Amino acid sequence: MQQRAIEALAGRRAELERLEVFALGDEPLVMHIQGIPGIGKTHLLNALGASIGGKGVFVVRIDARWCEPSPAALCRAICREIGAPESEDPAVVAASLSNAARRTLLVLDSYESFRLLDSWLRQAFLPSLGDGVRTILSSREQPRPAWRIAPAWRGLFDSMLLETFPPEVALEYLTSQGVPEDSAWELNRVARGHPLALSLGLALHLAGGQVRGSAATRHQILEHMASLFLEDADSGTIQVVQAACLVRTATAPLLAAMLPDIPADEALDRLRALPFVSVGPHGLLVHEAVRGPVAAALKSRDPARYQAYRRAASQVVRDQYRQAPRSDLWRCTADVLYLLENENLREGFFPSAESPVSVEPARADDGTSIASIIQKFDGPQSRQALEQWWRYHPDSFFVVRDEHGEVQGFYQAILASKVHKNVMERDPLAASWAKDLPRSEDRAATLWLRRTLDRDTGERPSPGQAACWLDIKRTYLELRPRLRWVYTCYGDAELYRRSFEQLGFRLVDEGRPVLDRVMQHTFRLDMGVDSVDGWLSNLLAQETGMATSEAACSSPLLDEQARELLVNGSRIGLTPMEFGLFSYLVARPNKAVARYELVEAVWGYGKEASTSNVVEAVVRSVRQKLGAHREALETVRGVGYRYRPTA
Repeated sequence: MQQRAIEALAGRRAELERLEVFALGDEPLVMHIQGIPGIGKTHLLNALGASIGGKGVFVVRIDARWCEPSPAALCRAICREIGAPESEDPAVVAASLSNAARRTLLVLDSYESFRLLDSWLRQAFLPSLGDGVRTILSSREQPRPAWRIAPAWRGLFDSMLLETFPPEVALEYLTSQGVPEDSAWELNRVARGHPLALSLGLALHLAGGQVRGSAATRHQILEHMASLFLEDADSGTIQVVQAACLVRTATAPLLAAMLPDIPADEALDRLRALPFVSVGPHGLLVHEAVRGPVAAALKSRDPARYQAYRRAASQVVRDQYRQAPRSDLWRCTADVLYLLENENLREGFFPSAESPVSVEPARADDGTSIASIIQKFDGPQSRQALEQWWRYHPDSFFVVRDEHGEVQGFYQAILASKVHKNVMERDPLAASWAKDLPRSEDRAATLWLRRTLDRDTGERPSPGQAACWLDIKRTYLELRPRLRWVYTCYGDAELYRRSFEQLGFRLVDEGRPVLDRVMQHTFRLDMGVDSVDGWLSNLLAQETGMATSEAACSSPLLDEQARELLVNGSRIGLTPMEFGLFSYLVARPNKAVARYELVEAVWGYGKEASTSNVVEAVVRSVRQKLGAHREALETVRGVGYRYRPTA
């Protein structure tokens, strides 16, 4: 199999040899491979792994499409790949990866999906690896400028651009597969040396179809070839492809819901036979260059069927989320995000546009640049408040760097529970936010985004502002499943009001201070007890017209705002642990929730803590307070507990 992977690599011998030298050499330490979709990056990496595997190199390969873009998730994924005990500590994982007795190659494929992790990898994780580790970043995007301009990476970073095949290589490939020379010339005239397009054209030729026409740009070649391929397909195959293009991965449950008249196994078989469909760890994937145009065409030509597919898929994805253990939440999150049409949200987690700027934690010497930006746009009262933030919480500042490494802007983010009392005393806005959250457990579930400014545009939209909100999504993922509330503020409430409201933020100005004669307009997001995943799931339900009423996920026994039980007309207070457990079960009516899931979601501990009796003790306490309604909290033998809605 390894030898076959090498032999099947057409037209990339020079690139393979260059990567072999990199993997076995002394410098550089990081190689970035860039190429448009379908250009053959993954095939090249397959051949490289087969080639150097017999030369004493240990290859650790992570496909970023299937890994949550957070440090903890990447650490867990690396541990699984190297067979080490699972850990979320980057130092522990770096030590395990840096085995002095061997050369190790860390490959991060589909690196564009790790945009949220780029700064952390560049600044923290990769520099902590041993001398025997080399890293390949394979992406459809260019490397961020910071890789080239950062002094620490000079001479240690290199890049490779994969181009389309020259005509002689493309013709050699086609004729070696049995295509007559005249037909090969015509086929390559359309495919323009694009590897996947050549494979599509070959499949079309062998099936007796015609390769004709042309694409305006090389990025449209695959779209054109796929449309030619589907022209001769039967109606059933076309429906299966259209449905599969609307979801992140095509699975039997999704296809069964979207296409009830086609057996799910048959639908999967039809997809597997297509040259632009590949097998992923969770299902079948239609190539990115194909799925976008197909989905857009369906939406414009048959909007009713397009929406029907989305509604059916939405129900399946939301049901899967409710039943998923914490370890599987990222897959569910990504599935929900792919179905969402809200561009602000999708771009926030899966950015498609390249950006010349990067976001990273502020350094001590960034203080002067941050202060000058604040001086430019804020009055003395606001400046004084932000000076306190920098004094007590410099680690809460994140800066945007332009292509020259200069500070273009900044944002500030911190858990409310970590804010120093002196900051509260000297920042009227922070004090007003704190009054909204009198309970310490609420502050631990609340993210404050105190200020976001660009050096040129201030609060107004800019690439710097967009980069900040993109980076904030990484914090969302890191804080779940505990994160519930998000606070932010802007002097001009109308700048982002519409976008914020689409995401569930609400303007809450009552009791907010006026600093420098400007109202600090506060926007607050309540994600609900299910944190990030519940918030996204509800937004999808609203988009597809399947939103459930608040009462469907509530209980007449629980006043969530007051954190009290309502039993026979009386109010009974709950401890933080009692409230966390009962509200978690109430949000999942009739579902059997495992003990380990409660331990992870409510207590924030790992599965190993599920052997203690802490859950039983809290359940027993809640039942005592429920009194005559204690049967609403059921024990599910061998599993955990379940909430049964009561009248």
